[in-house]
Amino acid sequence: MRLLVAGGGTGGHLYPGIAVARAWLADGEANEVLFVGTARGIEARVLPREDLPFQAISSAGVLGRSVGQRAKAMAMVSYGFGQAMGILRRFRPHVVLGVGGYSSVPSVAAAGLWRKPIVLIEQNVVPGVANRLLSRFASKVAVGLPVRDAGFARGKIVETGLPLRSEFSESFERGEDSWSGPLKVLIFGGSQGARAINEAVMEALPLMGDALARMRFVHQTGEADFPRVQAAYQEVGAQADVAPYLYDMAERYRWAQVCFSRAGAMSVAELSAMSLPAVLIPFPSATHGHQEANARYLAEREAARMILQEDLSGRVLADIWLEYEAEREKLVSMSERTKSLARTNASEAVAALCRQQAMAA
Repeated sequence: MRLLVAGGGTGGHLYPGIAVARAWLADGEANEVLFVGTARGIEARVLPREDLPFQAISSAGVLGRSVGQRAKAMAMVSYGFGQAMGILRRFRPHVVLGVGGYSSVPSVAAAGLWRKPIVLIEQNVVPGVANRLLSRFASKVAVGLPVRDAGFARGKIVETGLPLRSEFSESFERGEDSWSGPLKVLIFGGSQGARAINEAVMEALPLMGDALARMRFVHQTGEADFPRVQAAYQEVGAQADVAPYLYDMAERYRWAQVCFSRAGAMSVAELSAMSLPAVLIPFPSATHGHQEANARYLAEREAARMILQEDLSGRVLADIWLEYEAEREKLVSMSERTKSLARTNASEAVAALCRQQAMAA
């Protein structure tokens, strides 16, 4: 059976699609998969390294653009729709999986016109614009977190959890001894880093005094802030592994006792899968406030702590570090609640959902 995966643009959209594709291919030697996205998205760089077939089409986003830019974007989407029609004609998929982002629109819309079975993945509590528009064509919508203000027909929603890479989908247990010793703090703000988080860390470090000797840090800064942040750790003599980008995130999650990060859907799902307590600082400009909604969902269940960026400061960060360094039992409790929200079989669940829709067509 043939699966076409449409969309990408960011890792949060692409990697769940990769996880489902792996499960789909593992389910049968005759199964095939094809990814369709744009040449500008992360998919054009990642998929060749993953040895997964990829074809690029034209597409563009329209939100937050001028009238002229919107007109150009609509023309690109229309051209991409024609390209997607040709790909569908040649590949003849049994089912199409939309993973979100503007690059999914031409292919999913074309599949709707061809009356192909369509499954969408919605990563966030507040759905993205593309999935809201495309859900009318879909037979099912697989959700990573319980959605609100969705606009999806209730009968289409299936709570599968968010598909994760294999290194996150295996069961991971934190033993009692994992909470002892120096407080191990993981900090990251996405692939580009987060300026506000970096600034707060640099303000917090000089406020820690002797407590720094009882702490260890791993900090992904992004390229732009790397020299300044690294210098800030060195100036106070903190034991820290500072890098522009972290490639071995699963190992870093296993190492850490608490994480400070943004609240993208992928990060939230990975943190839950690894039972890692987190302090989430949602990106305030995220579309429709979806990061705040993600963070609030965990915070309301005491599975994470949320700080709005407007409330973030070096003093706030330092006080939280001191609190967790002295009271590890709070981290243990948060870890247990986080683990209860994890869904480690989501990749197989979404692949099975795609297979069911293909067979029912």
